[in-house]
Amino acid sequence: MNSIAQQEDTVAVHRPLSSWIAVLEPRSPGAQATLGVINDGDERADARDMVRFRTVAWVRTSVIVDQDGQPCRVLALRAPDRSVVVELDDVGRPVVVSADGADLVAELEVRWAGLPAAPGTVAQLRRQSLELRYFLLFRIGRETAAPAELFHCLPWERVESAARTAAALLTPGGTPPVPADDAGRPPGDGIGQAPADEQLRHWFTPAALSLAGPLSVLRNGLLVGRAGPWFSREAAALLTGLLAVEPARLPASTRSALSVLADRLGTDQALRHSARLAAARLAGPAPTAHLDLTLTARLDSDFVLRASSGAPQETGALLEQGLVTADVTVTPGGAVVVELEISPTTGSPVRTTADDGPLCHPVAVTPIGVTAQDGSQVRYWMLLDSTDEGLYGFLAMPAPEGQFEVGLDAPPVALRFLDRVPHRELLASLHANEHIGPSHWHTIIDELPPRHPAHAALAAYEAQLPS
Repeated sequence: MNSIAQQEDTVAVHRPLSSWIAVLEPRSPGAQATLGVINDGDERADARDMVRFRTVAWVRTSVIVDQDGQPCRVLALRAPDRSVVVELDDVGRPVVVSADGADLVAELEVRWAGLPAAPGTVAQLRRQSLELRYFLLFRIGRETAAPAELFHCLPWERVESAARTAAALLTPGGTPPVPADDAGRPPGDGIGQAPADEQLRHWFTPAALSLAGPLSVLRNGLLVGRAGPWFSREAAALLTGLLAVEPARLPASTRSALSVLADRLGTDQALRHSARLAAARLAGPAPTAHLDLTLTARLDSDFVLRASSGAPQETGALLEQGLVTADVTVTPGGAVVVELEISPTTGSPVRTTADDGPLCHPVAVTPIGVTAQDGSQVRYWMLLDSTDEGLYGFLAMPAPEGQFEVGLDAPPVALRFLDRVPHRELLASLHANEHIGPSHWHTIIDELPPRHPAHAALAAYEAQLPS
């Protein structure tokens, strides 16, 4: 290996974990060193991608700085010229670390291509500051095929506490555990805000997206009896996250608590299928145990045209899971037709998605051989009508060429919360809901906030209707 290649391998080993750094500026002997400006004055830059860390072989270390008037050991990097940069958190404070913790980070960086995930390593990480664990796992998740067990070092007991509280509040007559800081306070005096050491914030995003955020809002909203439309958005977001998370990244106790919460969310008629599937993913004995519960049809549009009789024929699948029945068909005219029926649940949920207004069920159409990230997946939103038999929806969409899948596992959400859905997706969905006419759409959409994108989509839809 030549010297240039050796240098490239060496300099990439130790780089910042966080996106912000500051140069440690020495003072006169005996005086405390101070920190320079963040990222040399460019706070929008990401220190992890700075050229300086790819052209000079830095060494992982820790230094003592003044923090709130007290000496504090913080995470740092040292250059061959002995200059030092200190890593900063999201508010510009140095990332706290122990001397052993800095050594552990250095060891992990050296073993970046084959990270250890032994219980001892996880235990060592749990003794470090939460900021350090967050930044380390963020970079690990971004740059490596990380062992799932490493993410167990996060404070999952916070997630478990929030999940248990929310589950209790969704149980008729259930009594949630009272946080220590709320004990003895009069109602309304800070109730609903978790103590600082229980707050979820962004700490869990390296392990799972759309989990801590909606869980926190759900827990707090239920605890204070939050009024107005909000429940379907947070419930759908949480279930979406639970359907996407890698279960092995969550400790068994966390999976159990979230599985119970998913089951409680499933007392809502519209959420029942997604909640049941999420609970199975978390509680199943094997990673694929939930697959028998999915509402997914694999179809072939070319098969319709290649029918042995010589005449185009329909082909389709009848999907049934619990309370949900879906009839998915490819017509000779090249359309995919989906009819969905959701039977009522037994019992009376504490909160229901129907309180937030008309619901829309996402329907994903994905050509075989591609993923959602490839951009070939198309999503439509099926309006669910309430009938005496439950909820009913109908869609007719263009069929992709060849083999494709139609997926109905994602949770419904109130139309008012589709305010970030692209215009083209809303417009295509209006056309696909063939049983819904312009007057019905106006009845529903005219009630939405003025800036909701459904207004523009409805105007475009009406302009495209045959005159």
